[in-house]
Amino acid sequence: MVRTRLNRLAMMVLVALGCAAVLLVYAVRSDPVPVLVGSGLMTASLMVHVPALSGNRVYLGAAAAAAMPFAVGDAGTAAAIYTTSLTMAWLLYLVTGIVDRTWLNSEYLAEVIAILGFGGTYHVVSTVLGISQFRFAEVFPQEGYVAILCVLLGGLVYHGLRASVRSLIGLERADFSPRFLLLAGLEDWSAITVLLLSGTLIGIAYSALGWTAILVAAAPYFFTHQALLRYNSTKVTYGQTILALSQIPEVAGLTPEGHSVRAGKLAAAIGREMGMHPEEVEQLEYAGYMHDIGRITLNEPAILRAGYTDVDIARWGSQIISEAPHLGEVSKIVGDQYLPYRSPGLETDPKVSVASKIIKVVSAYDQYVHENKMAPIVALEQLHKGSAYEFDPKVTSSLRRVVEFSGELDE
Repeated sequence: MVRTRLNRLAMMVLVALGCAAVLLVYAVRSDPVPVLVGSGLMTASLMVHVPALSGNRVYLGAAAAAAMPFAVGDAGTAAAIYTTSLTMAWLLYLVTGIVDRTWLNSEYLAEVIAILGFGGTYHVVSTVLGISQFRFAEVFPQEGYVAILCVLLGGLVYHGLRASVRSLIGLERADFSPRFLLLAGLEDWSAITVLLLSGTLIGIAYSALGWTAILVAAAPYFFTHQALLRYNSTKVTYGQTILALSQIPEVAGLTPEGHSVRAGKLAAAIGREMGMHPEEVEQLEYAGYMHDIGRITLNEPAILRAGYTDVDIARWGSQIISEAPHLGEVSKIVGDQYLPYRSPGLETDPKVSVASKIIKVVSAYDQYVHENKMAPIVALEQLHKGSAYEFDPKVTSSLRRVVEFSGELDE
């Protein structure tokens, strides 16, 4: 049902975009060269993805969109290039099948609307402020500064529309919150800023340097692109290292095989469904991986003789994790994971974070299903029975929606 609605919406936008492209190209048919060249370059750029700090992909086409208002002569030509290239890139994605259809109908749809919003904002603001032509080689620097202001305002509209439209998919899926998707989209501001500034630099230099302006902007952008790639590579390596370390209790036979991975993935899914910030979701996933790391202390005979509780294991795990400064928040989450979500007389315990409550729920759920061999629906009912003090009912309800969306309840 979700994919059906997304497909219908995407197809409607694609048809409207294609019709607009045909009409605009026909309107500027007297000088087709700028449209052909500009559309070809922008289409190629739309097929390239740039890494963002949030882990999302940002299209290089944003840079081309920022350059077009400066490089072409009027709004009609720019609009023809925008609509033609967006349509051509969309068709190429459909024909080649290099990306998932659901991804194409959500993320690329957001990119289309955002780029059109950028171009529309530039045109409206430039008209209101008295710039009759997009090209300003003869009027820079006076009115040129106004044109750059138009790019800044258009960039804000682009960023806001892209994040907002991406978040709408959360209305169609039970395992994603629109708030989470919106925050994730807003986290891409750094990569978007680099693209828009690079495109603006190309457009400004084009009047004097022609196509060699691309080379002028390519040098600083290349270093920024490499920095973004290095950051994402480091982030992935860091996560893989944490995941590897979380396997130690399993290798020692102290926890069930696969428990930490399942807990981490499920905790992150609940965090996304509840609309937590992407950084919080990341910390939550790490906490899920590492929540049983304190069990490695159970290899000490002295500890076994003295006795221990789950709270002790959580505290030891928290102490181990706290040795890594970057995992300070993860350490707190793990340390509080066995605390009840509320005490008698209180609606909730403010000292226990939502993340710790999530770890408590997912750990218990995985134990019920994989150790006690309960059916998922029975495990959920057990969690609901413990909602008086132990398991936060809001978290348990979120878990039910995530599990239901995954299809586990149908098994």
